[in-house]
Amino acid sequence: MTFLPRSISLLIAVLVALVGSGARAADKTTAVVGGTLIHPERPGAPAEKDVTVIFSGDRIQAVGPSKSTPVPKGAKVIEAKGKWILPGMIDSHVHFFQSGDPFTRPDAVDATTIVPYAKEVERNKARLPATFKVWLASGVTSVADVGGPFWNFDMRDAAKKSPAAPRVAVAGPLTSMVDRPALDLGDPPIIKITSPEAARELAKKELARKPDFLKVWFIHQKGDDLAAQEAIVKATGDAAHEAGIRLAVHATELDVAKSALRAGADVLVHSVNDKPVDAEFLEMAKARKVLYVPTLFVRDGYRLVIYGGWKSTEPEKRLADPQILAQMDAIEKAPKEKLSPKLAERRAKGPPQQTRRFDMENLRPVWDAGITVAMGTDAGNVGTLHGPSIFREMQMMRDAGLTMPEILLSATVNGAKTMGMERDIGTVEPGKLADLIILDADPLANVDNLSHVYRTVKGGVVFNPTDLMRSIRQGQGRR
Repeated sequence: MTFLPRSISLLIAVLVALVGSGARAADKTTAVVGGTLIHPERPGAPAEKDVTVIFSGDRIQAVGPSKSTPVPKGAKVIEAKGKWILPGMIDSHVHFFQSGDPFTRPDAVDATTIVPYAKEVERNKARLPATFKVWLASGVTSVADVGGPFWNFDMRDAAKKSPAAPRVAVAGPLTSMVDRPALDLGDPPIIKITSPEAARELAKKELARKPDFLKVWFIHQKGDDLAAQEAIVKATGDAAHEAGIRLAVHATELDVAKSALRAGADVLVHSVNDKPVDAEFLEMAKARKVLYVPTLFVRDGYRLVIYGGWKSTEPEKRLADPQILAQMDAIEKAPKEKLSPKLAERRAKGPPQQTRRFDMENLRPVWDAGITVAMGTDAGNVGTLHGPSIFREMQMMRDAGLTMPEILLSATVNGAKTMGMERDIGTVEPGKLADLIILDADPLANVDNLSHVYRTVKGGVVFNPTDLMRSIRQGQGRR
């Protein structure tokens, strides 16, 4: 698969993205001294005060009480007294082909009269270095991109080569039950598949690029043959499993989610949101050891943008890409005649009445059943911004009944399972990769304290979020 226009210049931009980013190359030895270490892998266990963490190169060498963990001679010291230390956070559901602004999904929000979709896609590609940085500035060191065009694989390569980027797991185009022609510019993110044979053929093309997942967008509409659709999902899942990778499925209705599990789903990237989960679903999910990603905020993001109610949060003002923030109110400032008739009609009617939030109601029962829950935002969708959207998502998880220790577990240890890297990331302990964050405020007290990141460490490289964001703002006018 060849690059689309501007991709060569994008790759060059990514390779030089470190300039002004506030990153320091991994020193021979670095010691984080005197912080309070929280262990998400031990929910309910007290935090350890006055801890020293020592890492050399990209690995953690020692973790222990400061009194009995000497700092090696010549080590770089980061004073962490009065601060909190956590594993780097992980978002288990993102899409880099989308930006989060109002123009990124013309199939859902028709605003192409303001910004043509081709221009939006070009901007997204050119802006990848900034998008990578906002994740690090938000304390996120790993993300799972569960579906996009074939250029997703080039994005993964760019992230690997950039010093200032999170770790990225990736899927290619979504095997879909429905078509989305508005998103097809020659390298579509969503491909309609009508038979198991076609599903296997698409899987073969994707597997040639060595994805971390295959993904199915399991959209079941009234009158569809669920058994026939399940056969397509199974064909995709079988191809994934034969290649030693996992099947991620978007399935938001209870019956559809059960069908996905029968077909071999390993990751459910959305909640069941049409009715309460039942014993059969819980048993099936446990038997498959499925990862359940609630993805609670994303529908609200669309609704708030479409009906004119989206407002940036305090963390988003500090940590979101300023170019995207500027785009968020572009629809509001546009003359009415620039709005599409469909969008104008929806705004005139106003938002529909909020119904029961079964996705919220289902989270606690899923957790209590022993199903692994991983925090994920679906970032990139309209209104769900890359980076600081995690704080909206985790607040909704708390509103749904999870405790802060449980939420932190979902965003670290369980996220490492989504990445397929549980042996290397997700905890702060000797031998693991040096992916950790140092916070100015206690994350166990409230969600927004997680946004006050003093330093992010990814693979032993230390980043100052303030400097990362400054570098983005200084380069704001450049593509």
